[in-house]
Amino acid sequence: MPVVIPRLIVEVFQHVNFRGRMGYVLEPVPHTGRIGFQDNISSLRVFKGPNFSGSPNYKAILYQHANYKGKKLALGPGFYPNLHDVAFNFADRVSSINFGSTIDVVGPEWGTIPIIVECYEHAEFKGKKITILRDIANLRTPQGGTWFEDRISSIRMFKGPDFPHDGAEVVFYEHPEFEGQKLHIRMEASEFKKELPNLHLLPQSFGDSISAIKIEGWSSSGEFTEMVFEDEFIGNDMRPEWKWEDPQGGGGWTERQGYLEMRTDPGQDLWHGPNGRGGDMTAPRLLMEVSEDFAIETRMRISPQLREHGGLIIWKNENQFLRLEKTSGPHAFRGDVRFERHVNRRFHLQGRGGMRNVRELFLRLERRGNQFSSFASDDGIHWKGVGIARVAMGPRVQVGLHSLCPGNIPPTLTRFDYFRIFKRKGEASQYISVIPEQPYDQDTDADAEREQVDARRRAMRDVL
Repeated sequence: MPVVIPRLIVEVFQHVNFRGRMGYVLEPVPHTGRIGFQDNISSLRVFKGPNFSGSPNYKAILYQHANYKGKKLALGPGFYPNLHDVAFNFADRVSSINFGSTIDVVGPEWGTIPIIVECYEHAEFKGKKITILRDIANLRTPQGGTWFEDRISSIRMFKGPDFPHDGAEVVFYEHPEFEGQKLHIRMEASEFKKELPNLHLLPQSFGDSISAIKIEGWSSSGEFTEMVFEDEFIGNDMRPEWKWEDPQGGGGWTERQGYLEMRTDPGQDLWHGPNGRGGDMTAPRLLMEVSEDFAIETRMRISPQLREHGGLIIWKNENQFLRLEKTSGPHAFRGDVRFERHVNRRFHLQGRGGMRNVRELFLRLERRGNQFSSFASDDGIHWKGVGIARVAMGPRVQVGLHSLCPGNIPPTLTRFDYFRIFKRKGEASQYISVIPEQPYDQDTDADAEREQVDARRRAMRDVL
C-alpha cells in the first residue's frame, strides 16, 4: 500500500466556522460515510500539500452523490467557513470527494508532515477510518458526542514527506488532553510503514481506549535564521522596546546579571475560566510589538523544585493570545510544556510536550500568516514540535514573556536567560524596533500611593 504524498490536504468540519467533528482527506473518497461524514460537511479548509508544486492547478472537488456523481463544487486552497452560503449552497450535501486540475489557484500551505497515521474503527483495518496529521488533544467532538474516542482498534503509520532523519514517535493516550496510560509507537528512518492490525492483542490492551494522539517528530526550523532583536537582560534597565504589564501589581520582574527573573503571586493567571466565565487575567507579562512573520525564542533555567510557570506569549488582546509555557511542579500539569490557544474567551489545548526532567529548557514560537507553530528543546539544537494553532491576529501583534501562578499553588519564580526575535533572511532588513509611547499624564495621588504600597510589598517579599 503506497504512501500518499498529498498535493492538497482537505480539513472537513461537521458545522460552519470549522466547528464540530473534524477529519482529513488526502486522497479520493468515493463515499464520505466511510470517513464518518455522510451528508454533514458544512465547512472546510483546503491546504497546499507537500506535492502541490507539481500540479499548481489542483483543486478539491466535492460531489453531491457517492462515486463522484451529481452536482459538484471545485475549491482551491483556502478557508471556506460556511458551505450553506448562497455562493456555494453545498452544505450537508457532500457524499464523495475527488481531486483534479482546473485554473491557477492560490491559498494557504499546510506545512510539514512527519508521519501519516490512519486509525480504523475495527481490527484488520476495517470499519470507519480517521487520518491524523497533527496532534489531537480530544477525539471527542466539542459538543460532547463521541466521534472516534475509544473506538480505534487498528492502526497504520506511514513515513510522511517531512519524516525526521533520526526517526519519530507517535504516542496514543488513554484519556483526552494527553492524559492516562500511553502507547508509544516509534518509526525509524529505515522503516517505510508500520501496522498494528489489532490493538486488543497488545499487552497494554489498547483497543477501543484511545482518546488523544500526539506525533512527536524532532525537527529544526531553518526558515527564520536572521536574529533582529536580542535581550540578554544584563544590567538593571529595561530595554525601551519592552512594555511591562502587571494589572494586579502582584507580580514582579528583575533584570539580573544575565537573566530575567519574574515572580508571581498565587491566583495570577491568563485565562477566562471554564466556558469563558470567571477565570483571572492578571498575570504579569513583558511585551513588545512585532509585525508579519517571525520566530521568537527563549531559554529558561529549571530549578529542582520546578518553581517555574511561564514562557513565551503572543498577544493581540485579552480575547486573542497564545501561550507556550513550562508549568510548575506543584500544579496539576506537573512540570509539562503546554501550548494553549485563547480566542473569544475560549481555551483550547493545542499540544503538550513533556520536558519535565530537564535543567534548562528552550522554547520557540514561529508565525507564518495565521499559523503558529510551537517547539521545545533541551539543547537548543534539536527541536520537538509541541503543537500548531491557527488564529487570525492581523499583521501586528505583541510578543514576549509571561509568568503565571494558577490557583493556590505556592508563588512561582521563573527565570529567562534571553529573548530573541528572528526573521527570514530576505526580511531581516525590514525589521524596525517599536518603542512604546510613554504617557504624558502626571500620576495622581492614588497612583503614587499604590506604587508605594506595591514597593513595600515587593521589598518585604524579597526579604522573606
